Amino acid sequence: MTRTGTLPKEEREDGTRRKPEVAIRVASAIVLAALALGATIFSPWAFLVLVMAGSVIVAWEWGRLTRGNGFDGTALIAAVGVSAVAVLISVGRPDLALFMLAAVAAAIGVTAFRSGGASWPLAGLAYAALPVFALVWLRSDPTLGATALLYLFAVAWTTDTASYAAGRLIGGPKLAPRISPQKTWSGFIVGSLTPALVGYAFASVLEDSSALRLALVSVALALSCQMGDLVESAVKRRFGAKDTSHMIPGHGGLLDRIDGLLFAAILAGLIALRDPANPGRGLLIW
Repeated sequence: MTRTGTLPKEEREDGTRRKPEVAIRVASAIVLAALALGATIFSPWAFLVLVMAGSVIVAWEWGRLTRGNGFDGTALIAAVGVSAVAVLISVGRPDLALFMLAAVAAAIGVTAFRSGGASWPLAGLAYAALPVFALVWLRSDPTLGATALLYLFAVAWTTDTASYAAGRLIGGPKLAPRISPQKTWSGFIVGSLTPALVGYAFASVLEDSSALRLALVSVALALSCQMGDLVESAVKRRFGAKDTSHMIPGHGGLLDRIDGLLFAAILAGLIALRDPANPGRGLLIW
């Protein structure tokens, strides 16, 4: 503060710049949420199209991040393969989906090995395919599929929002300064525990699910969201990148926005194995 009680010019200008950035970030988040919710609620086929489009973007961003060349042959194989996996899951053929995934992994391994290494391309395939497998499978439940995805989205978004808010308002020690300098222990703790309220709310609406158990499931999913965020930050730091792309105004790339959701989807799919015939029920009813 100056003697007149006003902020220095530099701080005033910095605050002015941040306002439109925050507005753009919020607007982008609203658009993305509307697309995800609309496709999820409308039909399994609409959700399938959304997931396939997302898998293409993820393949491109992973190639851009780890190989520096974006949509090359490896990315094309991954995108087509993951899209095929999504279609096979949606028509009830997980056996063929697993076979397709193995074939795509082999093709990427051969292609990438010739160009200098297969570890990162195969990691990118797993990063895209496993969440897609879980998400499409959950939505295939005719009774609770849409509800299961809405629950998963609510947990992921609550984790992200609560972590950001707590980190800004409370601050404190850094969680992993070498990986993600902005993340704090306060954000991690609040972001991991707050989604318990989401589980409690969904259990209250579903009525035949235990509120306590679904709240604990929500905390587990929130922890996986935090892990996904840290893993993506570590990969970006490994390759010296701030964002995976500039596709989404205010957020960077699609991977920057859904990194936590991808890991949470994998865990949700594993939990849903409690009832393979009804994966939505396996995730939600306790």
